[in-house]
Amino acid sequence: MGKAKNRGSKQKPQTQGKQPGIGGSAAGVDELLIFADSSMNELQFEAAKEFCERALQLDPDNLKALEIMSTILLEVGDPASAMEVLQKMISLQPDAGFRKYLSMAQLSSGKDALGHYSKGAAIIQHQMQGKENGATETVPEDVDLNRELSSVYCAMAEVYMTDCCFDEDAETQCSELIEKGISADPANPEALQCKVNFLLVKEQIDEAKQCMEQSLSLWLPKYQSVRENRTANEEVDPVEVCPLSYSSRVQTSKLLIELEMYNEANDVLDGLVEEDDEVVDVWYLLGWLNYLRGSEYLGNARFYLKKAKEVAAKVQFEDEDEIRHIEELLAEIGDADDDDDAEEDDEEKFESESEGEDEGPEDEKMEM
Repeated sequence: MGKAKNRGSKQKPQTQGKQPGIGGSAAGVDELLIFADSSMNELQFEAAKEFCERALQLDPDNLKALEIMSTILLEVGDPASAMEVLQKMISLQPDAGFRKYLSMAQLSSGKDALGHYSKGAAIIQHQMQGKENGATETVPEDVDLNRELSSVYCAMAEVYMTDCCFDEDAETQCSELIEKGISADPANPEALQCKVNFLLVKEQIDEAKQCMEQSLSLWLPKYQSVRENRTANEEVDPVEVCPLSYSSRVQTSKLLIELEMYNEANDVLDGLVEEDDEVVDVWYLLGWLNYLRGSEYLGNARFYLKKAKEVAAKVQFEDEDEIRHIEELLAEIGDADDDDDAEEDDEEKFESESEGEDEGPEDEKMEM
């Protein structure tokens, strides 16, 4: 903290009348936020938090600093404090900046979540209209507002499939929101995947499969092509051509397994393992997938489930139900040694029977 004050005092002669936002304080805040952002990129969240706290001491209402702080707090597992920061951001700028509302929605449930999502969607629509009318409001070039709006509608639909599933109009609201999501961005595989989930809830399996195939067609072939180095540019990272986040693709694999689209599920899960081989869910799903495929795949299932158990111990995985299921499956499948013993018993039995068959005719010849 002392360094920040010294930095500010050295720059005081350059300021005019200590104007807010000019001179030492602003420069100090900007520099601290650069350090905070750099620390976050290196996954040094405690250091990032310290830089951000120092920036907020200089400028408590700095929206960029508050936004970074909310992200840091979520990363370090402090959602309650993150909500306080987000609420302050909302009070400072209630009608601009949609991301704080989306973050609040993710930390909320039921009607509260829907309210935050609705406000976020309204701000996105306002920005879209402003761009069409040539407004000067700045929207980063890498922000696809159509995709953002589509994803918000999907998130709202998910709330109606979970927290608000017993609402009288839940099914109607969910269906309408999904169609809005698809309409906002027809190339968004997440929107079609959301529809797959909805169709599965309604037990419309054939329709769900068709919708999933459509969703996969938007990204999986190109993703697989890059993975297998079949593209012209072999330096392309598969993640760069994939519009779905890691967690979204985990959900994709779950839906594919439920739809018994095992080959596609295996492709998705293999890609996830390549990106990060310390995610227990992915190893578990590979094991579960191979278990469901039948006896010929039990060796694969055993390997993946054992790997899931190893990774769970390494990363201190806390989902007791999943760990219990892994152990139950491994107990049912048995050890590889058991398979070897069974194969040896079968071979010995076969050899014994073969010898008996050979001896039979010889005895008969001797009697003759």
